[in-house]
Amino acid sequence: MIQPDRLDLRPFDESDWADADGTPNWPYARSKVLAERLAWEMAALKGLRLTTINPSFILGPPLDDRFGSSVDLVRRVLRGRDPMVPHMGFSVVDVRDVALAHLRALEHPGTEGERFAVACGSLWLGDYGRILKTAYPNRRMPTRAAPKPLLRLLALFDREIRASLPGVGHLEEVSSEKARRILDIDFIPPEKALLASAEVLVSRGLV
Repeated sequence: MIQPDRLDLRPFDESDWADADGTPNWPYARSKVLAERLAWEMAALKGLRLTTINPSFILGPPLDDRFGSSVDLVRRVLRGRDPMVPHMGFSVVDVRDVALAHLRALEHPGTEGERFAVACGSLWLGDYGRILKTAYPNRRMPTRAAPKPLLRLLALFDREIRASLPGVGHLEEVSSEKARRILDIDFIPPEKALLASAEVLVSRGLV
């Protein structure tokens, strides 16, 4: 999760934890942090074997017509209803690599007690429209960044925009070097993960 006030510029990795108490406007992210902390506490208390896989923004082909907010963002871009997007970006991972990371962790006992960040690269929101435009040139899609003063105004009326304000101007980067090395994963590039999401949405008439 984006932490704009972090002083060092290195990518996030498994050594980082988001500040659950400092993210009141990010309930989803806060719940993830609290859930993992509790899982480690319970594992220690009960003597359980535990490995955690921490994915970044998950894209890739959904199995059915029910999908989360990450793929829903792709659908929103494909629909072209927003003339501009916030100038912010997220680290991305393909859902197929997330599944593979879980499988590899189960196969290798040496992963017990470890945390793994899984990510394949980062994309600005403006990149979404530009990349998808190459595959769907007849669709109108946003590629321009919205000025921050405009976002502040829209945030008065839109809860999602209001929640995104802390991340404006920041590109989240996550290192998956540990997962590449120990789990032996050659991650699908973010552009291919994005296009795979879009292909399913378009082919199923969901946009």
